Amino acid sequence: MKTYEAMFLLDAGNTDFESTSAPIREVLERADAEILSIKPWDERRLAFKIKGRKRALYVLTYFKADPSRIDEMQHDIQLNDRLLRAMILSGDHVSEEQINADTPATIAESRQAEADAELAAKKEAESDEQTTQEETKPDESDESPATPEPTEATETSEVTQTPETETPEAAETPEVSEATETQPSEDAEDTEDTEDTKDTEDADTTDKD
Repeated sequence: MKTYEAMFLLDAGNTDFESTSAPIREVLERADAEILSIKPWDERRLAFKIKGRKRALYVLTYFKADPSRIDEMQHDIQLNDRLLRAMILSGDHVSEEQINADTPATIAESRQAEADAELAAKKEAESDEQTTQEETKPDESDESPATPEPTEATETSEVTQTPETETPEAAETPEVSEATETQPSEDAEDTEDTEDTKDTEDADTTDKD
């Protein structure tokens, strides 16, 4: 068995590489080939239409097969509508490091995976920070006792208004003052009577003289 390097063209637009590359695996297994590596290379626009397709996914494949089965493999590729085209070359000069090397597509996938992981970690950190802030934030229910203050204010206002209702009792005080004013007038009358009596006595005494 010899090592071969092949580039397959498949329909573009499918994100599931396992299902997309299934036709390649079927052809290689039918030829009793041993798959060494099968990886997406890149998705590109075709220079001209192939089987009505304008774009294709390039898949780089390394495998070992009997050289007598290569023609049979080429025939199966032409009959398979899911395989747009394939180019098979000898891969005896290819090293194991080259077989396992990354392709432009796998590099892009790894970078996208790293970006997604970084974004997920950032979102998780922001979520944890928000949760911590909510836990440390004082509970507004603890400040609820402050609400009775308006009711206390109304109670004090009612207390301050009570003297206004008692003002009719205070209006009785002028009666006391009137009583006190009448007493001096009676005393004055008694004084005047006394003075008149005294003047009469003095007049009588003068007459007698």
